Amino acid sequence: MGNTVEDWKRVPSTVGAVFGIELPYRPPKSAVGAFLWRRRFWLETTSGLSLLEPWEKILVLIIIYTLLTLVFTGLYKLAPHEAPLLYRRLLYYLFGHDGSDAAAVSVRHLVADWVRLNSSREL
Repeated sequence: MGNTVEDWKRVPSTVGAVFGIELPYRPPKSAVGAFLWRRRFWLETTSGLSLLEPWEKILVLIIIYTLLTLVFTGLYKLAPHEAPLLYRRLLYYLFGHDGSDAAAVSVRHLVADWVRLNSSREL
């Protein structure tokens, strides 16, 4: 992308604005594309990605996407196994003992009352 008048006036497509290596000067015409372009513009200018050369930007994004993929895969695989342990630990911290039916019913009533109270208010 050069610094010509045509480049400044060019309105990109949504795909080009979101997934292109070069950050376009203008947002796309669609509302979703403009929103995603603003988020990308904010991310690149805040983190300094807009100052990098294309190969550096690609390298940084590959590292970030790889780390995010590993984190979300780990959460996806680990969270179902940890949920019962966290539930028992929460019961122990709130009521001093875990595994009893009375404590579980108390937590359910506590949550149900909170939901009922908050859902009855107007926004």
